[in-house]
Amino acid sequence: MEDKMNNSVGSERNTRRELRRQRRIKAQITAYAITGVLGISVVSGAFFTVSKIVHAVKAYNAQVEETVAEAREVDVEPAAVASPDENITDSEVMSNDSMLDHIVDTCISEMPLEDKVAGLFMITPEQLTGSDAVIKAGNTTQDALSTYAVGGLFYVSKNIKDEAQIKDMLSSTASMSKYPLFISTVEVGGEKSIVANALSLGAVASPSELGASGNPDEAYNTASKVADYLEGYGFNMNLGVNANLADGGNSFGTDSQVVSSMVAKTVEGLQTFGVSACLQYFPETINSGNDAEGLADVLAPFKAGIDAGASMIMVCTAPSMGLTGDDTPSCLSPTVIQDVLRGQLGYDGIIITDSLSDLADRYSSADAAVAAIQAGADMIFIPSDFVESYQGVLAAVQNGTISEDRINESLKRIYRVKYAGRVDEITNE
Repeated sequence: MEDKMNNSVGSERNTRRELRRQRRIKAQITAYAITGVLGISVVSGAFFTVSKIVHAVKAYNAQVEETVAEAREVDVEPAAVASPDENITDSEVMSNDSMLDHIVDTCISEMPLEDKVAGLFMITPEQLTGSDAVIKAGNTTQDALSTYAVGGLFYVSKNIKDEAQIKDMLSSTASMSKYPLFISTVEVGGEKSIVANALSLGAVASPSELGASGNPDEAYNTASKVADYLEGYGFNMNLGVNANLADGGNSFGTDSQVVSSMVAKTVEGLQTFGVSACLQYFPETINSGNDAEGLADVLAPFKAGIDAGASMIMVCTAPSMGLTGDDTPSCLSPTVIQDVLRGQLGYDGIIITDSLSDLADRYSSADAAVAAIQAGADMIFIPSDFVESYQGVLAAVQNGTISEDRINESLKRIYRVKYAGRVDEITNE
């Protein structure tokens, strides 16, 4: 009896070992397939479309499964026939995370400098095209995206007429871009929900209502509903997660603990259902550096959002003299971005400025954009003059004021978010 049990246990272990081996093989070949498709796409000038990657990976995966099945029939060790490189050991097989890094590095390494710089900007479709109110993606949008391969576009109520229109415009815009786009809006809930109001969807609960309820699960459910309709129309980024302590409809309230729990669940609800979350507005206005407890309360909701996996954080244009000791706008301050957000809070996601058009009375468009990148920001949001800002950053890289490595550092953060969901989808096929 004991021998039978031992044999059974041994058999189960062998089965599990073989399954693990097959999964490793599949992951390895998936990595090679993705790398190959990306390389071909770059050389040929083709778009980095997920469909090409998916089709190639599915074909390779089918070959792996067929090989494993044949090996079983003839009692051949699957690992001996499936590896693309016999010198690669199990310990060297790519994980999803390293696969993502490889995809991102491959993409960035082949991008021209002009596209790299443009990829740091999130602007309005009007800034991209020069039109008054964009409601359709046509030749003008195509030509503009070919010239300026921006990293993201931001849409508001004037861009939305009906469901068919917004779906068509966003889908067409995404297909016209050489690289994946952040297609964003600010959907905070309540009466100020841009998309829900424009399409008469019926308002979901506002942040203040959720905060008053004291129930974080309601924040998750509300965010899930928002993500469901945003993703359905073609949006993949919501800039409207307010992590500030304040009274009013756009905030979860003034209690740091309550706001922290609401922010965390909102991030989870959005990102679980396919929409990246951006926390606003770091670090709030901090006018005194002497109140350690007050500072901890202000930062706690952002830390909660970071721990929940927030893809992006927007740094405000207002100064935080309690942190910096001067009136430097927070989004242009290395102290705020590098020391506090990156260092103290440990955030390694995308940092985006608030609208740099707010600083037009103090800085030129080019100077503000260059200062933001030098301070550590990854993306520039709505400068007062996009072309001037773009040309300013490009010139700064060309003359050595900003290194290309610094640009690549930001692009890696951006593309890790843009490709992360796609790698998960592919490897889980």
